[in-house]
Amino acid sequence: MINPWTQGRVPGVRMNPTLGGWLVKRGLASAGWTLPQWVRLSLQGAHLYWYQFPELVLAAGETQLTRITVSEDFWLVAIMSHESVTIAGTGSMRAQIYEDQQTYKYSKYGSNKGNFAGNALEPGLNKIPHFIPAGSPVNCRVQNLSGTLSNTVDVCMFGYSGWWRD
Repeated sequence: MINPWTQGRVPGVRMNPTLGGWLVKRGLASAGWTLPQWVRLSLQGAHLYWYQFPELVLAAGETQLTRITVSEDFWLVAIMSHESVTIAGTGSMRAQIYEDQQTYKYSKYGSNKGNFAGNALEPGLNKIPHFIPAGSPVNCRVQNLSGTLSNTVDVCMFGYSGWWRD
């Protein structure tokens, strides 16, 4: 049995358990990662919220632009997506989300599915939430990477809304 305190998965290389090397009778060796205190304070009183971009049906190699308008202050924590075609390795779509009204954009370039959006197994949380002020239009440019098949793509933003604050 591998002892996480003295050895890693590679023989002879010592492992430093940073996010949860633990023993049954003891607590965690180190605390799990959490947002910095200033971020937690800015999210205080906010509620979980989703923004769903309209579903896109893309022909082979096609690129389309869709947009929504954020109706209340929104802190973007993760982006989730689903596509109807699967391509091993890169994924079957490339996407970019950006706002029109800010100088700091969420993404400057498009990224392939594996780097851009999470899934149920790997949610891909942002280390620092991205703030989008109320009334901001948010664009999503999506490209089908399949050269032969049409692709139906759903993209949504998950985060916290300050709409219901007291």
